[in-house]
Amino acid sequence: MNRAVYVLVGLLTVAVAAFSNAQPAQNEKAPPPFWSDLKAGPYSVGFRLLYQRDHKRKWLKTPNGLPDPGRPIRVSVWYPASVSASAQPMKYGDYLHHQGPADFQQFNDELDRGDTQSWLSDLGEESAADHPVFEKVLSTPVAAYRNAPSASGRFPLVLYSGGKASRADANVELGEYLASYGYIVATVPQLGPSDQEIELGSSPGEISLHADDFDSALTVLHHLPEVDFRHIATAGHSAGGEVAVELALRHPDVAAVVGLDASFGTTGGARVFRQLPGYAAGRKVGAALLDLRRANGSQGATLDLTAIDSLHWPDVYRVIFANGFHGDFTEWGSLGLKLSVPMPSNPDGHTREMGYEVNRHVCHAVLDFLDARLRSRGSVLRSLRAEFQDVPTAKFSHISGSTKTSAGKEHLPAILRSGKNWREPVQFGW
Repeated sequence: MNRAVYVLVGLLTVAVAAFSNAQPAQNEKAPPPFWSDLKAGPYSVGFRLLYQRDHKRKWLKTPNGLPDPGRPIRVSVWYPASVSASAQPMKYGDYLHHQGPADFQQFNDELDRGDTQSWLSDLGEESAADHPVFEKVLSTPVAAYRNAPSASGRFPLVLYSGGKASRADANVELGEYLASYGYIVATVPQLGPSDQEIELGSSPGEISLHADDFDSALTVLHHLPEVDFRHIATAGHSAGGEVAVELALRHPDVAAVVGLDASFGTTGGARVFRQLPGYAAGRKVGAALLDLRRANGSQGATLDLTAIDSLHWPDVYRVIFANGFHGDFTEWGSLGLKLSVPMPSNPDGHTREMGYEVNRHVCHAVLDFLDARLRSRGSVLRSLRAEFQDVPTAKFSHISGSTKTSAGKEHLPAILRSGKNWREPVQFGW
């Protein structure tokens, strides 16, 4: 090899090394195995837990002579982070095991036990002993880094509500995915009315109770400088979709609502939805709605869209998946395939591969919708048409209303303009 070739090889080696060192830290790490095909955004993902007692609401069903500690509020937050090269990502099992302040530990332990039992029930087992699938789930690396420093800047907020009996890992895939693209995603656990009634149902009063917990969570989130309260969205799966709409009805500056196979579009859920305190046929909503759902008859679903469509939305974007199952709109759509979770036999002929495809399109659609509504990046209509034009099993429709919103403009949320104190949660119907 002559001297000129040696020089050229040396220059190429230096250039490759320099390029490699210039990449974000996340690109040097293995991508999360259960949603890597979605392609992570430019940010690493942080995860933290925030705790607060809402002293405006009692928690103990039976007084013990001591002051009531107040309703426990645990806020799980995914956010854009700055991660060092030596940092280690969380394991999936970390989402099912919580350590918090001493006065929260009994509360955390009880919720964690319920989550483990729920997982094993979904796997058709009663005991965690030597269960290979569950052990594989717990040891799987995820994208998030616990308590990583926040990335510089301010980021839009997405309040996410899981469905009835949802676990702490409800849609962690979507939370991590959105955080990697510069969103802060926050959720609170399903929680009943007292320490003696910890399980939350799906009655109108319980939907409002869960929305109250999000209002309490907002008092905590308001103190995080990285949260951009000028750009807020709500989202929810199953009965959580009704919570997402309830929050948009309470807070007019919510610019976008996402329903993931939301109950408000089914016969039973529509009856509950009509009884929510803020509901009134014809009421104007400032937010646009993205309604992603399985088709009528799929997995026994009976659709009734009259209640949700009776509200006056500026825009409703709806995608109905002919081959969708309820769990495909959560982390199950991806996790089930990637970790080979057995698929129960079903008359629909549904497969993990089908669920994965639905899940991938759902995540893309949610990101496109939020980018357009909260960041004025492109057109929702163009993005969704492009996403679904070659998907024969998905039917896309758009209903445009006559009202306009101020999404994307510089303004303060109405709740702040009104002078209302965020430390005093709004009480609705409970």
